[in-house]
Amino acid sequence: PGELTIFTGRTGQGKTTVVSQMSLDLACNDVHTLWGSFEVKNEQLATKMLQQHSQKNLKGCTDEEFDAAADAFEALPLWFLTYYGSTKLDSILDAMEYAAYAYDVRHIVLDNLQFMSGGLGGRGGDMFALLDESIHALRMFASDKGVHITLIAHPRKEDDGKLLQISSIFGSGKVTQESDNVVILQDNGVYRYLDIKKNRFDGTLGIVP
Repeated sequence: PGELTIFTGRTGQGKTTVVSQMSLDLACNDVHTLWGSFEVKNEQLATKMLQQHSQKNLKGCTDEEFDAAADAFEALPLWFLTYYGSTKLDSILDAMEYAAYAYDVRHIVLDNLQFMSGGLGGRGGDMFALLDESIHALRMFASDKGVHITLIAHPRKEDDGKLLQISSIFGSGKVTQESDNVVILQDNGVYRYLDIKKNRFDGTLGIVP
């Protein structure tokens, strides 16, 4: 609780899929979770998560099997923000605060930083300054409310043949400086794995195949 995790990876490699599975694992252990999906519509995300939670292919299943899977999924302590696309940061923070108070939410997933920060446009700052403002606000929210925030961020455009580094994350250095953890979904051409690049709590780094 009280931490900010940055999760990144190249486009199309499965960032949302991995984070949704991790959030499901936490929800199954009664960690109340709020999803803010600004790039993927809630209907699509919920369909993916229902499939993941059921741990079986629901295509072609019987009505009884689908109903059982849906009932089990519905019982999870899991909520979704209704925002989609470019959204004002203040609106997101207000909804997060209400969820933390009303539903005792302790894990918040935001997908992704670029869409969320788009709502800051028009304040006269450049994009990096707007991203910094978002990161600082989320950092303060996590600390003040005692919730864990997992923030998905896109990397900069780099050579596909190179592994991503902390410096690959889009934005200024403040994005990773303010975070407690940085996790990168890597693809070495043979298999994909999680690369723990920052761990403020105890400093343990490494990979998870």
